[in-house]
Amino acid sequence: MTFGESISTCFSKYVDFSGRAQRSEFWWFALFLAIVDIALSLFSEALSGLWNLGTLLPYAAVAWRRLHDTNRTGLWTLAPLIPLILLLIGMFAGDPLNPTGPLFWLGLAGVVILSIVNIVFWASRGTVGPNQYGEDPLG
Repeated sequence: MTFGESISTCFSKYVDFSGRAQRSEFWWFALFLAIVDIALSLFSEALSGLWNLGTLLPYAAVAWRRLHDTNRTGLWTLAPLIPLILLLIGMFAGDPLNPTGPLFWLGLAGVVILSIVNIVFWASRGTVGPNQYGEDPLG
């Protein structure tokens, strides 16, 4: 899939969390989002924020479908949110003068580790042939 095809596909499947997405579809779209975000942030943080908000669902959908291609549940996309709760509790429930207590560091470590796990999953080769989530997008 080309850069342009990826962008077109991801926006046409704006909130489609079913099926599978090949690696090129996911990574080209992620690159496109990053480039536009960087360009917008040079002009206005507000525009950058609106862009990120407006593209959150198509990014989440393609990430979900990418995990399906590796025969994993799309719920892995949400895994870093669980330790993020610990991080926030650690920041706001602890000592206001030292918000980086043990819960903060435990939460941060969890977010980093689970984010790396997701990146590895997204970079992994998809299942050859059909799997429980649909037909092979390369076949």
